[in-house]
Amino acid sequence: MATQDSRIKIKRSTITATVPTVPSSNDHTDGTWIATDIYKGELFFNQADGVLWSRDDNGVTCLGGSASLTIASADVLTLNSTPITIVGAVAGYAIEVVSASVKIDFNSAAYATNTFIQLIVNGATTAQYGGGILNATVATTKKLPEISTTSATTTQLITNAALQVSTLTGNPTAGDSDITVFVNYRLIPA
Repeated sequence: MATQDSRIKIKRSTITATVPTVPSSNDHTDGTWIATDIYKGELFFNQADGVLWSRDDNGVTCLGGSASLTIASADVLTLNSTPITIVGAVAGYAIEVVSASVKIDFNSAAYATNTFIQLIVNGATTAQYGGGILNATVATTKKLPEISTTSATTTQLITNAALQVSTLTGNPTAGDSDITVFVNYRLIPA
C-alpha cells in the first residue's frame, strides 16, 4: 500500500456550481494549474452549495452535498404551480437525492388538499422523494420516503437540471404553516 505523508489542503469555493478540475500536470508550481485544480486525495468544498468533492484515480467525485430551504406558507400554497428550487443545476451532473425530510412549523390551520410534497428534478416525470405530510396538525419533522416505482418511460435523474420542491397534483389549500425542507444528495456525472 502506497501512502503519501504530506499536507494536502482543503480547497474551497464561494461561487455557486463551481466544480473542481483535474490539472494538466502533477506539479502545482509549474504555472499550468488553475484555481479549481486538485491533487488526488485532496478535498474541495463548495461552501456556497454545501458540496464536498475529492479526486481519485478516475477523476473528480462528488462525496455529497446538503441543502435546506424554508418556504413561507404563502409559497407553500403555490408549490404546484410555482415549484421552488432547492438545489440548482450543475453543468454535466445529475442530482440524486440520498435522503430528505420536512419540518412543519404548525401555525393554526393544516393544509387541506394536495398535501403530497415531493422532490423532483426539473423536467423529470417521477419524483425521487415525497410524501403526503403537509396535512400535519402539529409542529413536526418527518422523513420523506424514497419513490422507487418507475416504468420504462419515466425519468427521475436528468443531467443539467435543478432539484425542486413541489406538490404532486395541485396547489395546497387553507394551510398557514411555514415549512423547511432538508435534503442530502450527490452529483452524478453525465
